[in-house]
Amino acid sequence: MSQMPEARASGPIKSQLDLGGGLFLLGIAALGLAGGFNLPTGTLSGIGSGLVPRVVSIMIAGFGVLLIVHAFLYEDNQLEKWHLRGPVFVLGAVLLFALVIRGSDLEIGGFLGIPLLASIRIPALGLIVAGPLSVIVSSLAAEDTNFKEITIFAVVMTLLSGLLFKEILNLPIPWDPMGIIPGPVDAAYGGIKWTLDHAVSTIVGLFTR
Repeated sequence: MSQMPEARASGPIKSQLDLGGGLFLLGIAALGLAGGFNLPTGTLSGIGSGLVPRVVSIMIAGFGVLLIVHAFLYEDNQLEKWHLRGPVFVLGAVLLFALVIRGSDLEIGGFLGIPLLASIRIPALGLIVAGPLSVIVSSLAAEDTNFKEITIFAVVMTLLSGLLFKEILNLPIPWDPMGIIPGPVDAAYGGIKWTLDHAVSTIVGLFTR
């Protein structure tokens, strides 16, 4: 039995999937640039809190532009039916991270003529809670999530993120404002931090002599 020929794209757009992905990346980049607009960039010797968001947003925008160009030049997969599960949990994890890491005030109502119905205060829980929580929530976008593996991955990534962005790059990221880390874990983290600081200082000293 002969196979049915695959449907080909008509018009200038040869890949709807690449076009949709490129536009989505441009939207994410725009949100990142808008969110970090008022944050100081700083310099390479004194990195400000706005440098990393801007650099990441520009890189995402670059990949988005490449995908859009690819959509007009090369024929590829077309858009198929998709479900809301992925976007809901991934974007929800980003929103949850923003709400939890520094704390937030949520107000229900109070706009467009709707009276203020409720106000919820979310305490600042720091990266130690926001990191694993956002990783676990975003993992729910997949149907075959292994919670044991995701939990271990979330803890490891949070510790590495804390060491990189807070300790090495000295970004003003709240780590554990509620003091919920057990003493032995905090001591182990301090030991790793001291080892990294000593290693970085040694390497810098070798190049500055």
